[in-house]
Amino acid sequence: MKRLALEKENSATIGFVVSCVFASAIDLPELRAWADHVLVTTDSCPVYIVDLSTFDDSLFHILRVIGFVPGSGLDEEEEIALVGIAFARGREQFEPKPTKQQALAALAAHPDILLRFHDTFPFINVQRDSSTRPK
Repeated sequence: MKRLALEKENSATIGFVVSCVFASAIDLPELRAWADHVLVTTDSCPVYIVDLSTFDDSLFHILRVIGFVPGSGLDEEEEIALVGIAFARGREQFEPKPTKQQALAALAAHPDILLRFHDTFPFINVQRDSSTRPK
């Protein structure tokens, strides 16, 4: 069983997941699927994971459920790369800042973010076809 960073003192995993939600790289059903995945694949996890497995509230309540503000360890360019994953998945942004081209360029410049995404969400397949690559 793998060990995840889900505690306040070491919150990189849950911080990455929350960043993915806010970047629209994943949606609420996928957040719940991730929580279910954690419950099945880890020896022990915080109680909030059970709460996230049924979470169906406004996104701004997610930090209340978790009980602390997790840190993702991502810099600004890596956060933009998460938006690139959202675009690569066909998820348009309400007010795209960064632009689709900027986000996809950041994703191309940070392939480690896509690898981390695949490692964190092994049940989600991200295809980058020619229409989602930066021009």
